[in-house]
Amino acid sequence: MEKLRQLNLGKSGKDNPFKVRKVKKVLKKLFPLLLVIGILILISFFLITRSGTTTYVNLSKMLSGTSLNSSDGKVNILLLGIAGGAHGGANLTDTIIVASYDLKTNQVYLFSIPRDLWLPSFKSKANAIYQIGLTQNNGLGLAKTVMDNIVGLPIHYALRIDFRGFVQVIDALGGIEVMVENSFDDYLYPIQGKENDLCGNEEKEIEFSEEEAEKLNIPSGKRTVLITPDGSIATDSAEEDKGIKYYSCRYEHISFNKGKTSMNGAIALSFVRSRHGTNGEGSDFARSKRQEKVLDGVKSRIFSLEVLGNPAKISELLKTFDKSLDTDILAKDSWELYKLSRKMDKIHSFVLDDSPRTGLPNNRISLLAHPNRGEYGGAYVLVSLDDDFSLIQGYVKNILEGQISEYEATASARSR
Repeated sequence: MEKLRQLNLGKSGKDNPFKVRKVKKVLKKLFPLLLVIGILILISFFLITRSGTTTYVNLSKMLSGTSLNSSDGKVNILLLGIAGGAHGGANLTDTIIVASYDLKTNQVYLFSIPRDLWLPSFKSKANAIYQIGLTQNNGLGLAKTVMDNIVGLPIHYALRIDFRGFVQVIDALGGIEVMVENSFDDYLYPIQGKENDLCGNEEKEIEFSEEEAEKLNIPSGKRTVLITPDGSIATDSAEEDKGIKYYSCRYEHISFNKGKTSMNGAIALSFVRSRHGTNGEGSDFARSKRQEKVLDGVKSRIFSLEVLGNPAKISELLKTFDKSLDTDILAKDSWELYKLSRKMDKIHSFVLDDSPRTGLPNNRISLLAHPNRGEYGGAYVLVSLDDDFSLIQGYVKNILEGQISEYEATASARSR
C-alpha cells in the first residue's frame, strides 16, 4: 500500500524528484533573465527618483569586465526618462543623466542635465533632442551625440525608460508590500497631464516702458507675463515657492500611513516621487530611503516562488519592459554592466544648473543662466554662458580628475 501511495504521488507530480530537478533546471536558466529584469527595474527607479545634488542610488545592483566600450578608463551611460502617453510631448525627456563609471576606482559620477537647457544649434531645449532623433529613426543616437557635446564625455551606451512602464511592472507583479516608516502628507504632488495648466490665468506678451518696468521690478521691453483672473500681473509666478499659489490646480494631496502597505504601480510611483512630504519626508535623504524600501518590495516579488514559477508572469514582465525601454545595450553588455556593478564603491551626484559655484574660470559664478523669456518666445530656458559648452565640459573634467568634490559642489549650490 505504501509503495502504491508513493507511485500515485509521483504521478500527481508531488515529491517527484525528476520533476523537481526539471523545475530547478528551468528556473536556473531563467535566473539570469530575472536578474536582468531586476537590473532594469533598478534603472527605472534611478531615473524616477533622481533628486538633484544628493541623489543616492544603489547602482551596485544595476551595473566589471573590461570588454565594455570605454574611454580614459571610464564607461559613460546616458539615462533618459520620459513620461510617455499619447499627448504631443510624450517623448520629451524629463530626466537626462550621464553616468560615468570609473573602472580604476569603481566609483560612479552622475551628471544631471537640465531639461530646459537651450541648444542654439537645434533652437530647442535639451528635453526635445530624443524626440527630434526619433523623427530620424535615431532617438538614442542623436541624444548621445548632443549630450556628449554638452558634458565633453564620449557616451558609450544609452537607455530610455517610459515611467508608465514602471507602474505597469509593479501591477504585473500583482503589487508589492512596503513598510512605510513615517506617516506623511504631500499637498503639492504634481498631477500628470496638468504640468502646463494655467489654472485660470493667462499668459500675455506685453511691451513695458522703463517706468512700468521699474514699478514691477522687471527689465523693460517686450516680456511674456502671467495675468491673473483679476487682471493683475503675477511677476513672481516664475519663483517656485511663490508661483505655486498661481498654479494650485496642478497639484493634488497624497497621504501615506505608517506601517506595512500594499501598493500598486501608481501608488508606489507617488511614494517614491513625493518631494514635499510632511513629518521629515520632504528631504532628498528621506526620498532615497523610500526608494530603497520600494526596491526591496519589487525584488521580493520578482524572486518570490509565485513569480519565479509562473512562466506567464515572466512573459508579461518581459513584454512590459519591451514596450517601456529603448536601449542600445546588448545582452552581453548587460551582463558586463551587472558584473561591474558588484565592484561599485561610491556614487557622486552633480546637477549642471544655474546654482552658484566656486572654482569657475573668469570669475564666473554659475554654469548656466536665465535669459529674458521674451527672447525665447516666452519659454522658460537655461542658457550656457558660452556657445560651445566649454564651461560645463571643464567643470565635468575637474570633477572626474578630483579637483572638485561632491561636497564642494553641493555646498556652493546650498549658498543660494
